[in-house]
Amino acid sequence: MIKELSRISFFLFLSLTLVMTSCDDDDDEEPPTPPPAEPTQNIAEIAQDNEQFSILVEALVATDLVATLEGDGPFTVFAPTNTAFNAFFDLEGLTDANGDGSRVDEAATTLGEQAIKDLLLYHVLEAEVEAADITAKDYQTTLSMDSPEGNALSLLIEPANNLVLLNGGADIGATVTTANILATNGIIHEIDAVLELPSVVDHVSANSNLSSLEGALVNADLVTDLETQGAISVLAPDNEAMAAATLPSDNAGLISLLQYHVLTEQVRSGQIDVDNPTPTLNGQSLDFDVLNETSVVITDSQGEISTVTLADIQGTNGVVHIINRVLLPQ
Repeated sequence: MIKELSRISFFLFLSLTLVMTSCDDDDDEEPPTPPPAEPTQNIAEIAQDNEQFSILVEALVATDLVATLEGDGPFTVFAPTNTAFNAFFDLEGLTDANGDGSRVDEAATTLGEQAIKDLLLYHVLEAEVEAADITAKDYQTTLSMDSPEGNALSLLIEPANNLVLLNGGADIGATVTTANILATNGIIHEIDAVLELPSVVDHVSANSNLSSLEGALVNADLVTDLETQGAISVLAPDNEAMAAATLPSDNAGLISLLQYHVLTEQVRSGQIDVDNPTPTLNGQSLDFDVLNETSVVITDSQGEISTVTLADIQGTNGVVHIINRVLLPQ
């Protein structure tokens, strides 16, 4: 009997010990991390509450774009700070001519309200893009339509050394300084410069994979000519294509070759007329073909074939198509 009671006492003690140990373990566990708070303000409201975006807000008000950024979205806004806007105003030679403490009014008067509106819309995507989504160099479509046929301007976005660069980053475009400011209708990324509307030459300059072409345009003194042309199409050989080609050593030959890569009209990929190809700036023509309704191939005067690897990079004065081979004129 005594032995039986001892066994019962032992098991009761063991059970109590296990219960107490279990409670101690529960006490030691970290409480679960609460999910991040859902945003309660839209993009316009967040900008209005942030002092460093006060010039941006003033510009949005002046161009009647506040309601746009209060819309359902989703939007991605690359938001220049006051410092970025002031640097832009300095570059444009804009002062507070009205004496009201605002250079936005002076910008609207000097550049035009529509120009400022187009500039602001170039900082907006009609999609929500977080920093983590940017894993490779890519072009996004903005809300700015300041182009020959009203097509949306393109914006180059790429990751680089744990940063996000826009149109090449410093000295050309901008860098994201604070990412992923969440709103109820999208996301804001703070940037360190105002993005200016890109010409076809600007798109070439911004893309590091087109640096050899940019160098050739500079050497041939064609940059200004292409920036001032109307609606054109640039067939842009990438760096690998330029490295594989033997370029003319004389300036006249180089100019002719580069002009052979420029069509005298804006031709987007869906507008290619294989029966009536658009002539080039050097007066010679190229043969175009569309394979499987998607792949565009170009045959030059030497019978060499190039393929468009990336189409429809839209600029203010035309479009850029990246190709994988240098085109050879007669």
